Amino acid sequence: MTIRLLLPLSLAVALTSLAQQTPQQIADTELPSLLTIYKDVHNHPELSTQEERTSALLAKELKAVGCNVTENVGKYEKSDQKCFGVVGLMKNGDGPVVLVRTDLDALPVQEETGLPYASTVVTKNEKGDEVHVMHACGHDAHI
Repeated sequence: MTIRLLLPLSLAVALTSLAQQTPQQIADTELPSLLTIYKDVHNHPELSTQEERTSALLAKELKAVGCNVTENVGKYEKSDQKCFGVVGLMKNGDGPVVLVRTDLDALPVQEETGLPYASTVVTKNEKGDEVHVMHACGHDAHI
């Protein structure tokens, strides 16, 4: 099971402090800080069921923009596993409700992109084998 985040940081930021700006102005204003978070998550990938650092980072950022955050949401097949799901709820008055969901787990693949923020992470998978880990399918961009 992968981590779920119901209201990513980018939406939360846009709804709180930037409601009067155009989408382009929001992108221009927020892009540097969002790229910093993206590069951090990309550089520190975590396999499914191991997203402790990523979920803590997102919970912190969601709280910083005024979301009511619930951590350790979800349930894995193995009942003894701690879940790292995060739910961020931003109350913005009456009206339509928007739900956004994202996956944040990475894959057991060695990164060979040459990017300055490329993953060099090696960890153990569920079988106990050492594996390289990278964001190879775009989950890091969902944030």
